[in-house]
Amino acid sequence: MWITETAIPPMIISSILAVILFIRWHLRRQRKYIVGSLLMVVLLIGFYFLELRIVTERERVEADLYALVDAFEQKDAETTLSYISLRAKQLRLKAKMALAVLTIDGDLRITDVQTAFKLENSVATTHFRANGAATFVGMSGHRPTRWELTWQKVDDEWKVTEAQMLDPISGGAAESPVPK
Repeated sequence: MWITETAIPPMIISSILAVILFIRWHLRRQRKYIVGSLLMVVLLIGFYFLELRIVTERERVEADLYALVDAFEQKDAETTLSYISLRAKQLRLKAKMALAVLTIDGDLRITDVQTAFKLENSVATTHFRANGAATFVGMSGHRPTRWELTWQKVDDEWKVTEAQMLDPISGGAAESPVPK
């Protein structure tokens, strides 16, 4: 487990210390300051590579979100459905119908991603906005949307168990464009 969600704070601290120690070395020309400065640079590089190796559960869920959206954009039904729990039969059916009637024109822009965990990190809720142009039943246009997905950890993989389309302005429940 890493001490922070990201390695940026320790990297900033080691960078600041490296600069301070270098300035002290420049003013006093004492070897201990240049050695300390170089040690902070090595520590900075170490934090960077450590960050690359450590993948938090939040990063895993968000990576799965982007992969799910990409598979949906590409109309890859098999991959899209692989991110949805087998027990969520209604959701899988809605996803199949949406893949059949909805075409994304260009790229979806995913923003405002917020992930929260509960039940000892076995359930995650991802709240995000998806903006882009789409064609739905012969009608084209740009439509901002807001979504909330509930993920459950199943055999060390995150699967979507619920999906709710929210009102893009208020965040309250919205009517899905896919028929029930």
